[in-house]
Amino acid sequence: MINNIYLDNAASTFIYDEVTAYVNEINTNIYGNASSIHSEGVKAYEEIKKCKISFASLLHTKPANIVFTSGGAESNNFTVKSTLSANKGWGNNLVITGYEHATILNSAKHMEKSGFEVRYMPLNNDGTCDISSLASLVDNKTILVSTVYVNSEIGSVMDIKKVSDIVKNLNPRCYYHVDAVQALGKTDINLSHLSNVDMMSFSSHKIHGPKGAGALYIKPSVNIDPLIIGSDSAGLRAGTLNTSGICGFCRAYEIMYSKMHVNCTHVSEVNHYLRRRLADEFSDICILSPIDANPYILNTAFKGIRSEVLVNALSERGIYVSSQSACSSKAKVSHVLSNMHVAREYIEGPIRVSFSEINTKEEIDIFLQSVKELLPVLKSFTRR
Repeated sequence: MINNIYLDNAASTFIYDEVTAYVNEINTNIYGNASSIHSEGVKAYEEIKKCKISFASLLHTKPANIVFTSGGAESNNFTVKSTLSANKGWGNNLVITGYEHATILNSAKHMEKSGFEVRYMPLNNDGTCDISSLASLVDNKTILVSTVYVNSEIGSVMDIKKVSDIVKNLNPRCYYHVDAVQALGKTDINLSHLSNVDMMSFSSHKIHGPKGAGALYIKPSVNIDPLIIGSDSAGLRAGTLNTSGICGFCRAYEIMYSKMHVNCTHVSEVNHYLRRRLADEFSDICILSPIDANPYILNTAFKGIRSEVLVNALSERGIYVSSQSACSSKAKVSHVLSNMHVAREYIEGPIRVSFSEINTKEEIDIFLQSVKELLPVLKSFTRR
């Protein structure tokens, strides 16, 4: 029985029809290089400029503060590597949390090879971050603090306003970066109210836009080196601009922003429905997402079940969930759950269900019925 129920929206989302049409129009009619000075190049440049103005206005910042990238991975790498390298003359360490995305975590580990010290904010057992630890982690040599806004595995939400204020109070020179890849379009982001946030990462394909596009907000006062180097006129990010990807990304955000509150209400209802039924109808489970997690993500673990086995069994029925972040899906045990000290009998069995505006309670019913049918079989298989 094939249901084709997609519940892996934290990994990637369907593209809005309007965005697909717009991207196709650009690829057909606005294919010039935006750096060229002839009329076709100017046409591409003007289209990007128009979209950039709209994107920046929805974030309540200036277009000059937005650098378009190839996605969240590049934006995060850009932040960590380029900020540390540009400021190594006065600092030598950075602070991240125990539940960062792999693009931040591994970028930090990469910079350790160049002599930088990486310090980690510990996690509480409920998946929230121990913000109080900042006082002992940030000193006058801390160049960067980077935290995720919405964790991609369990949906924990960081109080970025509070963190940014603490960081600047501890060290006004320290930069604060937010990985907002899972938050964009699902949480109202007003950069004019976040004066102590210096950088913020975004990605297109998490908000119903095309893959291969993203952005990094950089406050003008940030001292940062280019990550991709080209001509002297290239600015902070060299390379031919991805006109259709950038414009499709911006159009997707316009659409998602326009119905953000309606979508969030709907997704919250579906999430709470699933959470309630899991708690009422299943024994030997552990709901890993905090009660106040972002509603677009719900993570639960089934005792004694390896998550990849259940993910594959559901996939054969046309139901698509994941075991953890797509960028970490081949890892045996999630570093996030390890840092949360999840019990051994659950730590190998996390299932992440992540929603979009089109998911329904009826789909949750089918998902849960399939899980009920599969669990006895998979547990029997595990015992062998």
